[in-house]
Amino acid sequence: MSESAARGATAKRLANMTDVAARAGVSTMTVSNVINRPEMVAEPTRLKVRKAMRDLNYRNNLVARSLRLTEPRQIGYSLSSHSDPSSQYMGEFLHDLALACQARDRNLTLLAEKADEDNLDAYEDLYYGRSVAGFVIANMATDDVRPEELANRTIPFVSYGQTAAGPDVPWSWVDGDAAAGVELAVDHVVAAGHTELAYIGCDNDDVVTQERLMGYRAACARHGLDRSLAGSRIIATQVDIPFGAAAAHRLLTSTSPPTAIVCADDAVAAGTVLAVRDLALTPGHDVAVTGFDDSPLTSFGATGITSIRQHSEQIATTLIQLLIDAPAVPQHVRIKPELVVRSSTAPRP
Repeated sequence: MSESAARGATAKRLANMTDVAARAGVSTMTVSNVINRPEMVAEPTRLKVRKAMRDLNYRNNLVARSLRLTEPRQIGYSLSSHSDPSSQYMGEFLHDLALACQARDRNLTLLAEKADEDNLDAYEDLYYGRSVAGFVIANMATDDVRPEELANRTIPFVSYGQTAAGPDVPWSWVDGDAAAGVELAVDHVVAAGHTELAYIGCDNDDVVTQERLMGYRAACARHGLDRSLAGSRIIATQVDIPFGAAAAHRLLTSTSPPTAIVCADDAVAAGTVLAVRDLALTPGHDVAVTGFDDSPLTSFGATGITSIRQHSEQIATTLIQLLIDAPAVPQHVRIKPELVVRSSTAPRP
């Protein structure tokens, strides 16, 4: 029988382990090891067998044969290579995600791999091994490969955040409205009497970073603050207190210092407050400072930092709802944050 005829015959029935072995050019024992003991199989062989499984839809067939089993109650969450272990906001979000799972009688399972390629294999093993019902992925990079790969492998998932493709994707995602959040901060300091603004953003190129900068530019343009849009008033730095302090010091000692600094992160805002004090200025009175994420850093020390609060509980609940009650048409949900005002943005005298 020719190869094309064999594929046609296989398509009329559920593929079995022998079909996979024949397509991959290995023994049935090797296929069994890839499924049950993948660490025993060399990577090139393992990849070849996995491809044959996908080509023949064999993993899906395993699931179809196992429908008599109880539906998995676990939801997987990946601590990807893009994750920032120091992010206080993501720690809060992870707690809210666990609570959202429990509210739907599910439990959260964490995956920690060194590379996203390893994660993809782990996703496949866990889902088709009936250990999890689906996944939430987060910390999205602009060119993140995970969503498309998971979609190609027909593994249920929903993403917290977007790739560069935005809404032009066939999977569901939920995201905070980062641009709207920064616009709230700009509107607030302008209402407090500030017309000379600056922006300290993050030095990566993910979608969230880009949208926060877009929000700053849009709000300044709307208020006619042309000087606040100058290149010297917009700085990108690492997300850390010392780097935020250094960037703020550079702005405040320039020939045209701002009276308000909008920061894309609370750690950067905390560093900015320190820089203001080091220059014998008063945060809120002499220089307004805003942050983003409303993390515990905003209430640490004598100066409370005005910040943008993301509704992580609502985001987590929406993610779990979209995963469990999978809509026929993918949903793209933006959740608007809110401004939390503290003493770092007192009105100008």
